Amino acid sequence: MKFDIDHIELIFLAEACIPPVPIARASFWQNLTDKYWKQMTVNQRAKLFEFLNRNERYKESLKNKDEDVLLFHARYDPNNQYVISVEFNGSESIHDAFLWLDKYHINIRTHIAEEYITKIERK
Repeated sequence: MKFDIDHIELIFLAEACIPPVPIARASFWQNLTDKYWKQMTVNQRAKLFEFLNRNERYKESLKNKDEDVLLFHARYDPNNQYVISVEFNGSESIHDAFLWLDKYHINIRTHIAEEYITKIERK
C-alpha cells in the first residue's frame, strides 16, 4: 500500500530516523539514501540535506562516523554529485553517481568499476 506524503512531512520523518536508531527506522533511512533520493527533485534533495545539516543529532552522527549517515551525506551533498559516462561490452551509458570511499556509486551497494568509466562530470 502506498501513501502520499508532503515533502515537509518527509523531512520531519527523516529527522526522527537519524541513525543510530532501531531497525525499522534504519530501514527507512537507507530507503532515503537509495529509493527516495531518485523520487525527489534536485530542490527537494537540497532542502532535506540543508535541514538535516542543522540538526544536532545528525551532526553528532557525522562526527561519530555512523556509516549510514555518512552514506546519506555523500548521496545528498549537492557538491558530491556526478554524471559518469561508462562503456561496457561495446555499450555506452550514463549514470548519476556520488563519490563514496574513492569510488563512484550509483546506490549504497553498487559502484562503477574504474576501468569502464570514460568521463566524469560534476553536476
